[in-house]
Amino acid sequence: MTKRKIVLAFSGGLDTSYALVDFREKGWDVVTANIDTGGLHSGEAEAVKARAEELGAVEHHVVDARAELYDRVVTYAIKANYLRNGAYPSCVGAERLIQAEKVVEVALKVGATGIAHGSTGAGADHVRYDAVIRALAPHLEIITPVRDERLVREEEAEFLRSRGFAVSEKVKKYSINEGLIGTSIGGEETYGSWEYLPEDAWTYTKSIADAPDEGVELHLSFDKGVVTSAVVDGEPLVSEDAPNYAILSALNVLGGEHGVGRGIHMGSTMVGNLARVGFEAPGMLILIAAHRELEKLVLSNRQQATKAQLGNTYGDLLHEAVYFDPIMDDFRAFLDSSQTRVTGTVRVKLHKGNIVLLGSSSPHSLLDAATRAGIVYGHGSSAWTGEQARAFAHMYAMPGSIARLAASPAE
Repeated sequence: MTKRKIVLAFSGGLDTSYALVDFREKGWDVVTANIDTGGLHSGEAEAVKARAEELGAVEHHVVDARAELYDRVVTYAIKANYLRNGAYPSCVGAERLIQAEKVVEVALKVGATGIAHGSTGAGADHVRYDAVIRALAPHLEIITPVRDERLVREEEAEFLRSRGFAVSEKVKKYSINEGLIGTSIGGEETYGSWEYLPEDAWTYTKSIADAPDEGVELHLSFDKGVVTSAVVDGEPLVSEDAPNYAILSALNVLGGEHGVGRGIHMGSTMVGNLARVGFEAPGMLILIAAHRELEKLVLSNRQQATKAQLGNTYGDLLHEAVYFDPIMDDFRAFLDSSQTRVTGTVRVKLHKGNIVLLGSSSPHSLLDAATRAGIVYGHGSSAWTGEQARAFAHMYAMPGSIARLAASPAE
């Protein structure tokens, strides 16, 4: 009798390790799919493969999805200046979209009858995975043992130990998800709203105390809203032939060295509860800050205000895995159009956890255009007379004057 085949989104962590052994013991042939969206460092892909084989996977697939993630997700998050609740660059959450897509591709390739992931039912990742799988492969069964059995991490660790498999103590204590956009960190301290993560919970960013006393200045250049180069002390941060995501990856390292990028985000989840998570995302925070500064130089006030609203809505929907609704194409068309003049260079200094915006330049600078028109802020203007300025101020004050009169009607 042929065994049923299931593809498991596999990271090698506690939840997916438990799921692999659980499926195998229930009679499934388990194919593992490790989707690299920036969380695999040197030797880690091999370690994840070895873990899958150790736990009993019949096949193991590694898919490098970094370039696609950057092109389809990261660039638009930057164009939108998207930070969840004004603080969180969605880190791993937005990456689940690409990961789920690639797991579906593997499932269709190997002829699986089901797809599994190790998400719990407490967060939003299980909704993200399910939403993508349902859209792309509605005929495949979705099985999620950690969610369905409402397991806690201690139970999963004991399950694996009882079968002779080692469990890392740090993995047991903290749920760490690293990707190109950033790293999310969950643990005992994030279950409440008061405690901060201890120093040993952070994965690669330095504390402000340990960051270099001297900061570093970099020049970030953008072409139509997309970062094209990063220069530090006159030297390119990455080579010209590097992949499209290389600048973001390098800024994660550079920013982390200077204590940039740490934070704890608290907000409502897709399932309605309030959640708190630590994150490290130096690269995204640097790029979004620089990109926003360049937009201030080249976009009109109305463009910036409208972009802020639509960009935030787009980012929220992306964060919540609403990717296949046609409205997302409309949002991206707007974002692309808004970036026509977002070309130029921004000077940024990283120092002791701070992102300091030193200056910006662009061939489409509205400030330079105003100067050419004879308008210099704080020093008057040759574009209008003093009498015209007085008249404008008089008319500008009129609605307030009328409102004050209306608040105190004559007897």
